Amino acid sequence: MRIKLFLFILVSSIIFSFQTTYAQGISLDKLQSVKVNQLSDAQINEAWKKIQDLGIPEQEAYKLLESRGMDPFEVNAFKQRITMMGLSRGGVKIAGINQKDDIDFSRDTLNIVEKPRGYLFEDTSADPNELSIYGTDFFNKKTIKFLPDFNLATPKSYVLGPGDELIILLTGLNETTVRSTVSPEGTVQIPFAGIVFLNGFTIEQARSIIKNKMAKAYPALVNGGSQLTVNLGNPRLIKVTLIGEVKIPGSYTISSLSTLFNALYHSGGPSKNGTLRMIELIRNNKVYKTVDFYTFLQKGLMDGNIRLEDQDVINFPVYQKRVSISGEVKRPAIYELKATEQLQDLVNYSGGFSDMAYQSVAKVEQVNEVERTVKDVPTSLFSNFTPKNGDKIIFGSVQNRFANRVILEGAVNRPGVYELSAGFTLSALLKKADGLKDEAYPERAYIKRTLPNFDKEFISFKPEDILNGKKDIPLLREDSVMIHNRADFINDQYVTIFGNVNKPGRFLFRKGMKLADVIALAGGLNEQAAGHNLEISRILKNSSDSVANQQVETFTVNIQDASNNGSEIELQALDYISVPRLVNFRPLGNISVNGEVLFPGDYAIQKRDEMALDFIKRAGGISPYGSLESAQIYRNKIRVNLDLTQVNINSVTQKSMILLAGDSIYIPRVISFVKVAGAVNNPQYVSFQSGRGMKYYINAAGGYLEDARVKGTYIQYANGLNKPVRNFLFFKNYPKISPGSSIQVPQRNPNSKLRLGFAEISGITSAVTALIGLIAILGK
Repeated sequence: MRIKLFLFILVSSIIFSFQTTYAQGISLDKLQSVKVNQLSDAQINEAWKKIQDLGIPEQEAYKLLESRGMDPFEVNAFKQRITMMGLSRGGVKIAGINQKDDIDFSRDTLNIVEKPRGYLFEDTSADPNELSIYGTDFFNKKTIKFLPDFNLATPKSYVLGPGDELIILLTGLNETTVRSTVSPEGTVQIPFAGIVFLNGFTIEQARSIIKNKMAKAYPALVNGGSQLTVNLGNPRLIKVTLIGEVKIPGSYTISSLSTLFNALYHSGGPSKNGTLRMIELIRNNKVYKTVDFYTFLQKGLMDGNIRLEDQDVINFPVYQKRVSISGEVKRPAIYELKATEQLQDLVNYSGGFSDMAYQSVAKVEQVNEVERTVKDVPTSLFSNFTPKNGDKIIFGSVQNRFANRVILEGAVNRPGVYELSAGFTLSALLKKADGLKDEAYPERAYIKRTLPNFDKEFISFKPEDILNGKKDIPLLREDSVMIHNRADFINDQYVTIFGNVNKPGRFLFRKGMKLADVIALAGGLNEQAAGHNLEISRILKNSSDSVANQQVETFTVNIQDASNNGSEIELQALDYISVPRLVNFRPLGNISVNGEVLFPGDYAIQKRDEMALDFIKRAGGISPYGSLESAQIYRNKIRVNLDLTQVNINSVTQKSMILLAGDSIYIPRVISFVKVAGAVNNPQYVSFQSGRGMKYYINAAGGYLEDARVKGTYIQYANGLNKPVRNFLFFKNYPKISPGSSIQVPQRNPNSKLRLGFAEISGITSAVTALIGLIAILGK
């Protein structure tokens, strides 16, 4: 009893939770798992309101549901629920008399097919070298949408049945529209005409029946004052079954406008063993039609694409004979043949031969009871040879060689490939090519020949003898004749000119070239060129080929002297011409003079031996505030140690005082202070006191800091010269202080510590002991 009570509570909880879930409404974002038959009318009404709030047409709404993951069958069921509840425009509508309503004549395209299960298209690109079964690729292409055409007019032979929607349009004196669906009993309800039975009648017969019924209410139909039109709105759904060797067997719910080819495509086509040549359409338990799908694939004829009816069965039998064809054909594949079809039919199915096909013989591989065999089938038997199941037909290609070709290359007017005819000779070939070019080399040419036994031959000849008729050579197949160009035997040689010309470089040597010609090719001499001193270097030709000391001959030419015609000297190949510069035709450069001079600036060097004092003098001399003793001279930004106050100087010192282009002179101002900087307590400028030493100025700056490196102290004079403090044991030698000097006290590096080993300490101790002993001896 307790177990039953527990099960009752569990089942009730599940049902309650399920109903609660569906009572929450349908979300347009989660449509994959929606089952329309489990939804209440309130939920359908709520979902329809959400769709109407989007502001899109009814047909677009159905497409939106399908695009968001809703199953097409559920979309169709949803549409039927909407129609039954009167929410859409698909129910029965009665228009007022003499009033024309807007009516939608479009057909719903969503009720196409209900598949037994999902079908994934096969990837046919697994092995590109493996032959595919012809026709199966048609069903595997994802881009093809083989759907019924709902935009066509309703066929007059269309048979009505339950579920078909009719659009009845009355025009003329009376205007009204009725849109009604055939009931399961096969009837439609028409205002003022009653219930009309239309099941099993064609659309044309239904029009006559409806006209007779409506004529009582609308007499104008009889005398032609009103016209009646009956069209098919949304067609009904029918069920067809696919059996046999089909990829997706089962029952399909499709539109009644669907044809046999529509059903074939949605089923994925035949399986590996299914036929495409004998597809059976079974209707009322009889084979109604046998369809050969090759008729459509090969010629595009759709005589087998008949319209399906409810409860039709499509059967895919097992194939009877398949033959593969490969090689040089346009569509290599595995083809299905009928019992009466021959090898020629197979070639036609494959699209015929390719451009390089060898068509005389077909290689046929067959399988007998024990082993494989090969047959050679000539072209004459293609129409009479019947391939067997499993045969492999192979067509090879023609040989990659020519039966009557000779090749002419090189310096001829028309090189190329020529036909080899009987008795064709070399002279005839050259004549056919319009002779040799002017630059052809007349002394030597050759023929490359391959003999029938594949031995290679090389035949040389003199083109002049062939053209003059002194000699001729018969040609063979695949001979290659080569006529050389003179340029192939002549190396280009050059003459070179460098130096003071406008365009120095190498120029192609030609016989008769003279010195003046090369100078002209180089753009002429520039303004610095020494035309009276051109040098020509010429390689000596040693005809004896013995080791010689002199290899190059050099001579000078004066082209400015018109009397000796130096510019008309004839040159030889590989000559090297050097054009030097005039000795004095060049700027010597500038010297920069700055500081305490009257006219600072840049001054051009006038003479090769100008010294610093000469430039100071040209700059107006030193101003009253300048210090010649502190003059600084720089070369390439590096100070040059020159004392300009020397009076009596020797020749060596005099040469060292000659300035070079780019040098600079700086005359500082006279300064009566001494600068103390660095590791001192109070860096400052201290007035110069004659006779005072370095300690005086250090003390004036507050003395050394604790981290001062006293031994590294040095003096920088106004002229840029530096002098350090010299140390010898306990004695220090301080340099002399002058006005404008700068005392620099460096700072000790905190990372460097005095580290003395045992050897260093022993050495210092010995030195100190010796020094003390020396002092003691001197003191006695």
